[in-house]
Amino acid sequence: MRAILIFCLTVFASACAYQPVPSDMSGEQLVESETSLSTGVAAADLLLQQGERARMKGDYQTAASNLERGLRLAPRSAALYLALAKTRLAMGDGHRAKQMAKKALSLLPAEPRGEERRVQAEARFVIERAAGV
Repeated sequence: MRAILIFCLTVFASACAYQPVPSDMSGEQLVESETSLSTGVAAADLLLQQGERARMKGDYQTAASNLERGLRLAPRSAALYLALAKTRLAMGDGHRAKQMAKKALSLLPAEPRGEERRVQAEARFVIERAAGV
């Protein structure tokens, strides 16, 4: 009986942890938002935050510089590649934005969860937008 109760609580807790990408957010809102996904490297996380803030202020050169430095520290970070893709898209460089977004997608797990799903949705949106740039 106790094992069944623990199992049910575990299943319930797992179901509560699932956070789908908000359907009421437009693609523009996705691209304008910051990601909270961690790179796994503290210095790279700081560069990601600084890059995202610079991009939100319209300082694309600083943003790109910070994000590229972050990628040297955490070269397998989907969050950094996505942030750089969004920056390149804002700079009007659709080709490089598409490349970065595809790299971000390739670094995500086969079945992304939580914030990874948001990164996946944003990367796909960047790819679609980059085709028109």
